[in-house]
Amino acid sequence: MQAQRYYRMVQLAAVGLLIGVAFLVGGSRQAAPAAPQASAGQNQNAVLIDDFATAGQKNAFGAKWSYLSDRVMGGVSNGQMQFEEHEGRKCLRLTGSVKLDNNGGFIQARVGLHPRGRSFDARAFKGIVLSVKGNGESYELHIRTQQTRFPWQYYGATFTTNGQWQEIKVPFAKFTAGTARGPMSLQSLRSVGIVAIKKAFDADLRVDRIAFYREGPMYNELTPEEARIILRKGTERPFTGKYNDHFAEGVYTCKQCNAELYKSSSKFKSSCGWPSFDDQIPGAVKWEPDADGVRTEILCANCNGHLGHVFQGEQLTPKNTRHCVNSLSMNFVPAGQVQTERAIFASGCFWGTEYHLQRAAGVISTTVGYTGGHVEDPTYKQVCTDKTGHAEAVEVVYDPSKTSYETLAKLFFETHDFTQLNRQGPDIGTQYRSGVFYLDDEQKAITEKLIKTLQGKGFDVKTEVTPASKFWPAENYHQDYYNKTRKTPYCHIYRAIF
Repeated sequence: MQAQRYYRMVQLAAVGLLIGVAFLVGGSRQAAPAAPQASAGQNQNAVLIDDFATAGQKNAFGAKWSYLSDRVMGGVSNGQMQFEEHEGRKCLRLTGSVKLDNNGGFIQARVGLHPRGRSFDARAFKGIVLSVKGNGESYELHIRTQQTRFPWQYYGATFTTNGQWQEIKVPFAKFTAGTARGPMSLQSLRSVGIVAIKKAFDADLRVDRIAFYREGPMYNELTPEEARIILRKGTERPFTGKYNDHFAEGVYTCKQCNAELYKSSSKFKSSCGWPSFDDQIPGAVKWEPDADGVRTEILCANCNGHLGHVFQGEQLTPKNTRHCVNSLSMNFVPAGQVQTERAIFASGCFWGTEYHLQRAAGVISTTVGYTGGHVEDPTYKQVCTDKTGHAEAVEVVYDPSKTSYETLAKLFFETHDFTQLNRQGPDIGTQYRSGVFYLDDEQKAITEKLIKTLQGKGFDVKTEVTPASKFWPAENYHQDYYNKTRKTPYCHIYRAIF
């Protein structure tokens, strides 16, 4: 009976969610919303959903909160959602009495992530962070996506309050299917709800901020209009972008993460109203089916920032390809003005090492290869014998005005297990050793300082620190491996240490 009751509750909750969907559709004729943006000091590592600064009005995505309860299908739970100021904080307050009578059992405050029914691509984020003050009870976050087509489908995660103001991070990994099918698609989030559910109790929860959060590399802060284009997949008006008629020599980079995207030599005049390129820097741009089911979207391979769309078959250049890119998605670095520095790191399989380093702000390019051995121009097959002395490594070229060697070295340590000797996860052999190959005394001193810090934290560091020797690039099929395959590393996982 309890299982049947809970399933019924889920169906009831879903009906309320359908009402919210109707609300979104009803807003489709409204003007385009203001773009969500990072809160002060977050530097784009958090994208705001709402801070309730304009209580009862549109949130950062242009949608309004709505209150739902089990009464839509005969339940008897009662409650309300209101906006108020409490202890100097503007917040949303959800209160009421959750009852299980008549197969009921929930009250909810929910908001869409786009008033025109589109979705939010959250793949660049770790989860949802809330600033809340509750009454010591447990509550849930509910997410719906484009794939939750039936009323009773959603993904949920529980969080517990303690009676005080607290910041709670809820990773997407903790969301489980509430009768939904398959894993949650972070590419297509439609709504988020704050729910009191599953048991009879008195609910009282205040929320003064809710946002998507990142962990790991920091990104550049975006203006509201840049965020509308890059994060919300918007489009700037034709013939208005600063790079539409721009043909200087140099490199076009991602506005959000500084990754190099296009060389000026691939830019051409198409008269379409937006900057056009017939080729990309290898591995820099991802192609994905657009949500409209017709076009092909292009995104920065490093940060998933929206660039525009790509078209083929127009016969405008010999390459027969046109990348149609928003100017606001890019920066331009004139030829000769890019000052770069290098770093070489080894932390097991170079695919995973590159995956994290190439996504760091300020990194211009990465190359996987072999170093530290005694065989000239080794092949992958030779290195795999564990007899050449080489380590699988990554050469990083970065802009010192955007990042630092110490920042990259910290990321290196935070994305692998440096306590393992001559191995990384299932990969065993000296070619998978943890190593820093320093290019000067400053890099050596920084690395040794970080190792002392780690040792002070109780870690038994096995990372070797040796002078850099000849770096041999690996075969082409190894370069940008995870970008090409759209997979993720199996033994390189970021975790904050420093």
